[in-house]
Amino acid sequence: MYSLPLEFKKVLSYVSRALSEINVRWVLVGSTASYLNGVKVEPKDIDIIVETDKIYEVDKVFSSNFHVLRRVKYSSSKVYSSHYGIFKALNVKIEVMADLKICGEMGCLKVEFEKLYRYSRVLKMEDVEVRIAPLEWQLVANIIIPKKEKRIVKILETLKIKGVDIDILNDILSSVPPEIKRQTLKLLKQYQVHS
Repeated sequence: MYSLPLEFKKVLSYVSRALSEINVRWVLVGSTASYLNGVKVEPKDIDIIVETDKIYEVDKVFSSNFHVLRRVKYSSSKVYSSHYGIFKALNVKIEVMADLKICGEMGCLKVEFEKLYRYSRVLKMEDVEVRIAPLEWQLVANIIIPKKEKRIVKILETLKIKGVDIDILNDILSSVPPEIKRQTLKLLKQYQVHS
């Protein structure tokens, strides 16, 4: 496992404490989650998905504890739709989202928080516990998001070493369009990734 830069550790600790005080469940996704899962990528920011019914409580807590770049509000683009806000602490950007939908040319993935939370793994980092999205989920999400080819290859290389949790993968693939499922299975075969 890799060691996170100190400012990322501190911000994750702040985030974890702030969310536990208001009893909010959350999962770390994006580059930092990939990094903590052993993928050779540089953590860019802290991306978290929280329970939908608590997102505006999170906005209040984060806006009073962190620098606000954007208060949480529902927004939609060609790729993402979610309740979404951006905050900053110690020069680390924190993106918080809920009710996330990711769309690409092959279709969309509606992120089911309960499923993501159930499959996330707990990582203990000094004084804090962080839930990290599984690489199987991150692979599928990055296949949908345009221009993520390099990240996909790095995730596949890591899965080749660690192996795939076939139950998690099958459950995720059961809720995506057929073309995304085909592409995911094709890439896993191409990179000789096994369970």
